[in-house]
Amino acid sequence: MSKLSIFSKSKTLLVNELCKQIELDVLEGNSFSSTILSKDRVYPDVYFHSGSIDTAAIDLIQNSKKTIVNSHSAKNDILNKTEVAESKIDVIYPAIKKTVIKPKDARANLNQELELDKKTRIIFFTARNLKTNGVKELFDTLLSLRNDNYKVIISSDSEQITALKFQIAKYKMADKVIFYEDFKNMDLLYAACDIFILPTYVKNFSLNILKAMSYKSAVFISAHNSSREIVDVFATMSSPSDPNTSFKVDALLENADDLKLIKKQNAKTSKEFYINKQIKKLLASLNIT
Repeated sequence: MSKLSIFSKSKTLLVNELCKQIELDVLEGNSFSSTILSKDRVYPDVYFHSGSIDTAAIDLIQNSKKTIVNSHSAKNDILNKTEVAESKIDVIYPAIKKTVIKPKDARANLNQELELDKKTRIIFFTARNLKTNGVKELFDTLLSLRNDNYKVIISSDSEQITALKFQIAKYKMADKVIFYEDFKNMDLLYAACDIFILPTYVKNFSLNILKAMSYKSAVFISAHNSSREIVDVFATMSSPSDPNTSFKVDALLENADDLKLIKKQNAKTSKEFYINKQIKKLLASLNIT
């Protein structure tokens, strides 16, 4: 019996775990990518699709036995752009690992390091590309807040942060913003924050939302992003510049009980996306027991 063959552009936690669970023929690298449109093309049994639906992706989707996508939005995009049977496309949301830091300990450490009052709320924002993920829209939301009891932490690489500092000088919020450049222990920041806001323009599922939820954070995500599928209406921004976001954030800053309830519920929801559960769903999708 031949081994199951797979192809994935990126090595996600789910793909890596699958490789540990069963023996696979992993098609990867430039040699495979360069042949998928040639007469000698080879197709995988399972194609893990991510990114744009270009000519090469469509070819793989149409000819692979099964395509795995990480959101219903991605599945619908494929169905709208190809004639592939719906039964050939399965949705398996991204997986995360169990949390490694206790939020209470992380917050205590950060309070000491930054000399923050324990009652000060921490709003967190991080992204590789700050502009496309809505950093301007974040500041517009912050400027509209009535409640002043917060600090905002922004983390990215040094180049992104340097450019941002220059751009936001006009906002005069130096006393509110804390920057982390090239910070390695991101789990600490996720665990310490109270509210995670991502007013992104990016469509692909944001793993950051799941990460924040797992560390007991309230989250807000733009409806542009497919991770909206796992949160409720309150957490969904109709657009990156949704004016209602500031009212919702204010409500959480002013009501500790509501904030605590949402944080607790998010942590519970995130457990459904732990790698041990997601790999079971994937194996079931592939009819592997």
